[in-house]
Amino acid sequence: MQDLDGPDDAAPAWWQQQRVALGAAAAIVLLAAACAWLAIRLDIAEDRRLLLERQAEQGFLRPPSSSRTVRANLESPATVALGGGDLPERVELRIAARGNRFNVFRVAIARDDGTEVIQVDRLQRDTNGELRLALNTSLLPKGSYSLRVEGFTWRGETVPAGRIALRR
Repeated sequence: MQDLDGPDDAAPAWWQQQRVALGAAAAIVLLAAACAWLAIRLDIAEDRRLLLERQAEQGFLRPPSSSRTVRANLESPATVALGGGDLPERVELRIAARGNRFNVFRVAIARDDGTEVIQVDRLQRDTNGELRLALNTSLLPKGSYSLRVEGFTWRGETVPAGRIALRR
């Protein structure tokens, strides 16, 4: 008699093989790891969003309580104080740049660790030969800063024109 089910030594179907089961298990483990990583990243992004919303509610810049003008000279640099207490000020920096060497300047303010905070390109002197820059001191946390002035040549290259130390 012949067996209607087929021979007993026949290979199992492809979905019943051991390598398919191992591959499916590996895919499930990789998928679970990817989902966990995405959940962690989403949590970090949500925390950052909440922090930025709280900062926006408080306001990034506080309104200045007073206003003053500070004069500095590139030929005789001295340390310039930009507000002392916790109350922010509006400080107008007037930097004497009276030489005929440059007409257009770049002014940059950087922390002592080298992180640049502000950069203003293509700044021209006024009729008094001064570069004017006004800023709210709540923009700068307390610490030491360096104000760098560079002049633009006719080729568009920058050449250092002077440096002034700032303190907040």
